Amino acid sequence: MEGSKLLIVGLVLAICALIFQVIGLASPYWIALEVNSWKINFGLLKYCFQIPTSLGDTTTCLDTTEQIKEDWLDAVRAMSILGLIALLISVVMTMLKLFAMKESKIAQFVAICTVFAGAVFILIAIAVFVAKMNDDNVTAFDYHFAFAFCIIAMMTAIAAGCVMVVNVLK
Repeated sequence: MEGSKLLIVGLVLAICALIFQVIGLASPYWIALEVNSWKINFGLLKYCFQIPTSLGDTTTCLDTTEQIKEDWLDAVRAMSILGLIALLISVVMTMLKLFAMKESKIAQFVAICTVFAGAVFILIAIAVFVAKMNDDNVTAFDYHFAFAFCIIAMMTAIAAGCVMVVNVLK
């Protein structure tokens, strides 16, 4: 029973990592900057800008995938999505191990491998994004909450994988 408690903890952590990654990937708040009086929020899938007018602020959002054609940004998107898919597979495999295939070592092995793979994919996405933004950017910007959620997703995935490994070793 002790082993299944650890696996349940690993499952909860993997689910949390999956939720954090969904929020980080879907939100247009990886970076925030202000150019003149325009406020710009940039995400992997869309970006929004707020323009002050005499009637108040007007916010417009555009699809990043159609407007910005950078190869490195495509790689960051791909790695983030692969991380999301790997975390989803890990959650499914852990649930299978807990509820359907209780004696299967393969299900647990796949769950452990995919949760660590998800963390690695997210790490690659974050590293490439930071490196390119620091290289290419001339305007001062701040990393925003969606970027932080992806970092939290990566760390939570690593914690989930470690708990699952401890479960195997017990």
